[in-house]
Amino acid sequence: MKKGQAIKVAMIDDHDMLRKGICDFLPSYGFEIVFDADNGKSAIEKMAVCEHIPDVCIVDINMPVMNGFETVKALRKKYPQLKMLAFSVNDDEKAVVKMLECGANGYVLKGADPDELQRAIEVIYNGGQYFSSGVCGIAEEYFGKN
Repeated sequence: MKKGQAIKVAMIDDHDMLRKGICDFLPSYGFEIVFDADNGKSAIEKMAVCEHIPDVCIVDINMPVMNGFETVKALRKKYPQLKMLAFSVNDDEKAVVKMLECGANGYVLKGADPDELQRAIEVIYNGGQYFSSGVCGIAEEYFGKN
């Protein structure tokens, strides 16, 4: 992160309390919330009209209207520079692999503490990949095959 420049974040999750809670605490870590959305369709609509494109999108998998897989694919196609962080309770191998195939740069489990979410955002913003310990082995195996 450049000195004095906040990483711009979009939070896409259908659980209102969780989404709003994360949007409330992320600025205390120096992040700027560009927008939040309760599904992928809403996020894509907000992206089209927002003044600043986010640097990082935090995307839940299981959402109504447009799920996280479809959302990451669509955003990746239209905004290839975006960094995508999957954010889910789901530690199933198929879900993790599918999110990686869709273009996610990292995967954080919803049980993570705020400091881990902060690290994940910063790592992927700076060009790296980040995976919670519960899915790290799945990601290592995926990247070892590809």
